[in-house]
Amino acid sequence: MVKWSWVVLIGLFVALAGCTSTTKRLDAGADITADSGELTRTEMERAASQFVKKLKTHFDEERPKDGIFVAFLPTKNDTSEELPVSVYDNKMAAELLAAKIYTVRVEDRNKALSEISFSQTGATATELSAGKMRSPNFFIQTDITEAIFKSGGDRIVEQTLNFELRSVETQLVVFSDRISYRKKPRNQKGRVGW
Repeated sequence: MVKWSWVVLIGLFVALAGCTSTTKRLDAGADITADSGELTRTEMERAASQFVKKLKTHFDEERPKDGIFVAFLPTKNDTSEELPVSVYDNKMAAELLAAKIYTVRVEDRNKALSEISFSQTGATATELSAGKMRSPNFFIQTDITEAIFKSGGDRIVEQTLNFELRSVETQLVVFSDRISYRKKPRNQKGRVGW
């Protein structure tokens, strides 16, 4: 009988130890730095907001008479980390919309043309017109690059978001900016790919 009490006591101890290792809920609004030095969701969203604020100022001075329609070229992640660039892209689209700069999703154009064609067969209640489709007058391209170097014996990770706005018609760069984040990773050993 004594052996069963030990088994129960050990089982209870294991169960309590398992409870203490569960995840802890964190405040999503708090600014947290990754141990590896990679960009966080908050930093990518903050960069998108800063770029749009500067872009809005640029267009306040030179606003095209037909409006501003931008298309995203895929954000390039040239870092050693698997960054969720969709977080950056989604925040950028929301901020652009709030600034009355409209995003054209050119990657969905074939789907839209197919749906417009179907609506013109008479099988739907509303007939859509392809003549209302918008083309972008600007492309947005963002590259995220990384540099790793030593400073004072510490390994430093610098990740830079390079933002570019190009005219579709001329392919001239009409606006360019960059934001860099430098961090000292907690793990100071290792190579480029953490």
